[in-house]
Amino acid sequence: NIRRDYTYYQKGLSRQLALLKEVAPGTSIIVVGLTDMAYSEEDKIVSYPNIQGIIDAQKTASQEWDVLFWDALRAMGGQSSIIKWFNMNPPLAKKDYVHFTDQGADTLGRMMMSELFTMKKSGTRMPSMKDTISASIVPAGYNSESSAIAVNAADQTAAEENQTWYRQMITGIFNYNPDKPFIFTAPAFWIFLLIVLLLYSVFYRRLVLRNLYLFLVSLFFYYKTGGFFLFILIFITVVDFTCGLLIHRSEKKAARKFFLLLSIISNLGLLGYFKYTGFIIESINSIFGTQFKVVDILSAFSNSILGTSFDISYIILPVGISFFTFQSLSYTIDVYRRKMEPVRNIIDFGFYVSFFPHLVAGPIVRASVFIPQIYQEFRVTQREFSHALFMISKGLIKKIIISNFIAVNLVDRIFDVPSVYSGFENLMAVYGYGLQIYCDFSGYTDIAIGIALILGFRLPLNFNSPYKAVNISDFWKRWHISLSQWLRDYLYISLGGNRKGRIRTIINLMITMLLGGLWHGANLRFIIWGGLHGTGLVINRIFTFIFGERTSKGWFRKAVSIFLTFQFVSFCWIFFRAPDMHSVALMLRQIFGNFMPASFNVIFPAYAGAFSLMAAGYLIHFLPEKFKESYRGVFIRIPLPAQMAIMLIIGIMLYQMRTTEIMPFIYFRF
Repeated sequence: NIRRDYTYYQKGLSRQLALLKEVAPGTSIIVVGLTDMAYSEEDKIVSYPNIQGIIDAQKTASQEWDVLFWDALRAMGGQSSIIKWFNMNPPLAKKDYVHFTDQGADTLGRMMMSELFTMKKSGTRMPSMKDTISASIVPAGYNSESSAIAVNAADQTAAEENQTWYRQMITGIFNYNPDKPFIFTAPAFWIFLLIVLLLYSVFYRRLVLRNLYLFLVSLFFYYKTGGFFLFILIFITVVDFTCGLLIHRSEKKAARKFFLLLSIISNLGLLGYFKYTGFIIESINSIFGTQFKVVDILSAFSNSILGTSFDISYIILPVGISFFTFQSLSYTIDVYRRKMEPVRNIIDFGFYVSFFPHLVAGPIVRASVFIPQIYQEFRVTQREFSHALFMISKGLIKKIIISNFIAVNLVDRIFDVPSVYSGFENLMAVYGYGLQIYCDFSGYTDIAIGIALILGFRLPLNFNSPYKAVNISDFWKRWHISLSQWLRDYLYISLGGNRKGRIRTIINLMITMLLGGLWHGANLRFIIWGGLHGTGLVINRIFTFIFGERTSKGWFRKAVSIFLTFQFVSFCWIFFRAPDMHSVALMLRQIFGNFMPASFNVIFPAYAGAFSLMAAGYLIHFLPEKFKESYRGVFIRIPLPAQMAIMLIIGIMLYQMRTTEIMPFIYFRF
């Protein structure tokens, strides 16, 4: 509201800064001052007269808590500058004279960063947390004229960028940019897929050319996603293809075991080096008080041989390495167990390992399931094509509309600083994350299944309404099915499964789930998460030992079982999502010790969008399967032009719902 006295606002801002310093001590804070705004008065556009009063309150609060303050109004050009920004070509402000266009927001951001870096380059000491800043962070001699020059220059740059956007997009398709993930939600990927499908129409009837073409396309996709870690993928392909042939040709069991061991060491050795070296060294240093340092051997080798300048102080995790190493390992193990014949052509095997729809985040496809399809003629019925479109649409809606929105507007902000929020808000964030990770991960696999089907390949189901599970064992039959089956067949059964007595069965279950948790990340939190699920499986197995196999009879007993299982799974998600164990403790303390919010009529409006999406998402998740099949069937039966029209509407809706920054899928980090 328009006021003259902003003492109350100043106190409120001071309290927020105090809370920030309490929960994040040592973190640098910059308060960005209010920008210029205007309103219509008797057919004239005039700036709000109270803007400077608000800015003065911001400066005072910043000075009180020793944080930096950047005067955005001064940078824009002072009072009435929002009107000038609107009259730019292209406009830097919107018609409401309050909000910025994308170009305007980028311009202001560039100006702030430019001023900070200009001070650094000129040798001016950058202000620290201990400094009291009562004016804007600007170089000496900065004035509104220089601001106008900066805006005009930024405006010219934006115009030039606008004219050459198509050139940048084409160039971007062929360049690897780690800051712009090449994922299913990026427009560049769908341009890439369109080109792939157009060329695929030339090769799809010739098996040899088709497989070679898709292999090369998949290598290009991984290069766009993971850069020069492409060589890791190629190395795994060559090693496991060779080991598969040698295992099959070896007559002696010792030789067969040797080549299997070579494959296992190659895959798990690379996975362990990239994923767990830092964790192991950190643990050793913590336990024994040593000072070992992590060194990226590959980057050091590249720097010495190729003259590159990679940072060798930490090891970068290649995208999708946990998925394609497990997938490739399933091939050599199945060949060793004589469950399948080896692939004779390295191109075909490379195509299996690198098939791009599921390469970086699953599902983990068994060789026995996928490789036979490599040698089958292309066949996609009209019904299957419509099903593929439905799966792609469903996956994009899950990711962009539900998962991303809940993450940005609820989950991320509360998990980052749980002590600032009430226990109720923390609990809602936990439930929100349960829906977020499900929609994020299952959304990816839905899109992967749909794209693969359009290309003529059938990928296995990876999710089956996991929150409908009546116990933890049932949950793992529904959640990340390809991983749970892989762990069961290649780890749990290899350890002895349930064939060596009940005690050994319990031990095997715990080992499998602890390693399953570790597969997700090199952190104690993931081990605890796996251990909790292992404990749940053990308890479920003990009940089975005592009472035998029982199914929940009656809707009430089943509902209670589903409710309790969901609560346990949600509790475990806290360890999975929280940035560290301290945050886990803070969140649990808030939930169990400070639950009630100050006022529900304040909380619910503040999170109206996120809560509404959560309610809708969980409602759809718990709908009966027959109902879900009914609306999928309706989509499949309508004419193809109508399906395309629906896809277009969904595309427009997704574009409107997109966030400013492309959010990678959660499982990319694993």
